[in-house]
Amino acid sequence: MSEPRPPSPSLLRGLGVWDAGAVVVGCVIGAGIFRLSDSVAQRSPSGFMFLLAWALGGLLSLAGALTYAELSTLFPKTGGDYVFLTQGYGRMWGFLFGWTKLFVQRVGTISILAYVFAQYAGRVFGFPPEYVRLVATGGIGLLTLVNIVGLKPGKSVQNLFTALKVLAIGGIILAGALLRKGSIQNFQPFWPEWSWSLVSSTGLALIFVLWTYGGWENAAYVAEEVKDPQRNLPKAIIGGLLGTTGLYLIINVVYLYYLPLEEMRRTDLVAAGTMDKIWLGWGGWIAGVMVMISTLGALNGYILTGARILYALGRDHTLFRKLAIVSPRTHTPVLSLILNASIAALLVWTGTLDKIVTYTEIVIYLFFALSGASVFVFRRRGLRAEGAYRVWGYPWTTLLFILMSLAFAVNAILEQPVESLRGVAVASLGIPLYWVSERLSRR
Repeated sequence: MSEPRPPSPSLLRGLGVWDAGAVVVGCVIGAGIFRLSDSVAQRSPSGFMFLLAWALGGLLSLAGALTYAELSTLFPKTGGDYVFLTQGYGRMWGFLFGWTKLFVQRVGTISILAYVFAQYAGRVFGFPPEYVRLVATGGIGLLTLVNIVGLKPGKSVQNLFTALKVLAIGGIILAGALLRKGSIQNFQPFWPEWSWSLVSSTGLALIFVLWTYGGWENAAYVAEEVKDPQRNLPKAIIGGLLGTTGLYLIINVVYLYYLPLEEMRRTDLVAAGTMDKIWLGWGGWIAGVMVMISTLGALNGYILTGARILYALGRDHTLFRKLAIVSPRTHTPVLSLILNASIAALLVWTGTLDKIVTYTEIVIYLFFALSGASVFVFRRRGLRAEGAYRVWGYPWTTLLFILMSLAFAVNAILEQPVESLRGVAVASLGIPLYWVSERLSRR
């Protein structure tokens, strides 16, 4: 008789609640909060509507976070949406999500974050523009290497940069409050005159606000590596988002205290404009360092979680089977991390898929809606894991998240019909790949 085959190396449950929360906060807080408040101000007729847009963005995102808290505790496996879609609708839907999210949209996000980091590093350290791509590639390579070495180094870097970016935002808040160089008059006019156009303008402002809140779902992608996921995942996803919402609201109050809406609308980097009012002449440099720290932390989070989607895809589908190999020494999906970094670096140097990344956003929101709807599917089937979280406010909370995701997709279709069709076309390329993978599995 042959000897039994030893078990294959697997991922380790090495993430505590604070580690998973750092993934959420680290992925949500990127460059947006330092540079997109001007876009929200341009669509806000008063101080109240400006702050209301940020509060509504947090509440709408919370509806998604509550929904994903149930899904991730029902299926505490690596892959997040990939797992929910596969379990809810079948293997092909999970495959299409993995193809679209990772091979196009996720690696595009990684390349953009790396490029923004390198641009601001150039401003801070003064190196010429021709070095930007090299620095961006170096950032992707270095953080990928850290995550290859092990989950512990990867989470340590994530915790460090998350703490630094929270301290950076806290520093702006503290300095702005203590030095008192702003004016309460900047909040005027605070109350807007009512008209139906307020609804439209708030909807447009929410596009930028919700983009800034994006990333709260990332803890679900590493569910298999979270200790006691039934208890810790809801705390990480919901707590991380609530903490970020509080920071966003307070820092935008500080922005408005130093920059009246009219001036904010003309300020490209609102954080730099605010810091210039607090410390004259140093605002741009300080804000540049903050953006560097923030984008580097988000970059590490997306590298860590992105490779886990590839791992989940490879575990279930023969075509990508090699990507599910876990190193017996480091217990990390090494090939997934390397492929993830290679495609992202290619995008940094070519830039050929920038528009495709934008096109696929609509498809991702459709997948989000399907993931949210899977809660109803699983409850109808009577699926319930012991200790799994149940969505607060069900079914209205989940319906709100689904409607929000569909509204974004419909808005994109109406505003950019050609680009939306291209996004669907890119996602559809995964269908023949799925057929090839299934045929290989049968063989």
